Amino acid sequence: MLMMRSAKVLLGSLLGCLLLGGAPALADDKPDATGPAQVKLADNLGTLNLPKGYVWLGEAKAKQFMIQGGSSGDNTIGLVAPTETDKFLIALEYEDSGYVEDKDADKIDAKAILESYQEGTEANNDNRKERGLPALHVTGWEEEPKYNPKNHVVTWSLQGNNEKTGQFVNYNTRVLTRKGVLSLNLMCSNEDLAASKPKAEEMVTKVAFNQGERYEDFKQGDKISTGGLVALIAGGALLAKKTGVIAFLYVMLKPMLLFFKALGAKAIALVVAALAGLKNLISGKKKSAEEG
Repeated sequence: MLMMRSAKVLLGSLLGCLLLGGAPALADDKPDATGPAQVKLADNLGTLNLPKGYVWLGEAKAKQFMIQGGSSGDNTIGLVAPTETDKFLIALEYEDSGYVEDKDADKIDAKAILESYQEGTEANNDNRKERGLPALHVTGWEEEPKYNPKNHVVTWSLQGNNEKTGQFVNYNTRVLTRKGVLSLNLMCSNEDLAASKPKAEEMVTKVAFNQGERYEDFKQGDKISTGGLVALIAGGALLAKKTGVIAFLYVMLKPMLLFFKALGAKAIALVVAALAGLKNLISGKKKSAEEG
């Protein structure tokens, strides 16, 4: 009971007063795995050796979480959250887009890619305003795109500003595979980036691809992804315009992270249920207004 009362108070800071009429139902308040554990990744891709101190939400729960947060949820295969005081989340996605050739690693134009991200994010602000959400602006690189040919990992980090909640950072990691790309996207506030980034980098090393799924397992005749590394990085800018992926990450990130810190793994299911309730409430109000 004490946990539920605390949850309701924190929920107020997360979603405002809209849901305080009743506590959200917790149909399933358990993560799919608690570290240390071996987690099977979708599409027979491989295994995540989840360390102690982390919980794992499988594909179904992770997709629900992302969708309720405003993302499309496309390609989401899981979500990692710390159980201690760390304030970050790591979203995992996989896209079987084909083998990404890395021949253009020396042709990455950070300036042009940044401009694309900025254009895509600004274009999505009209949609955000229609939904009553504050505008977002990509302000620059926190870390310019770089490629490590030894482990076939691409990383980059964007700085931005939410007109309501302030600065945010969007740290992206892409691991190339034989048939596509595995993404591990770190979500945290600027002040927590220095402490969180090494843990996100460590999580990448915990992924073990199955034989035949590694980048080195490429065979002639395999599907080749359209474009190379430049297209892979710049493709995020197109997503920002089409689905508001950058917009999703930090709409309510700061209060969400405080929420996770206070309740740990239990907060994941609570936030999912709360966001679902909010969506239904807004939809009901919209329908009533249309009928009226």
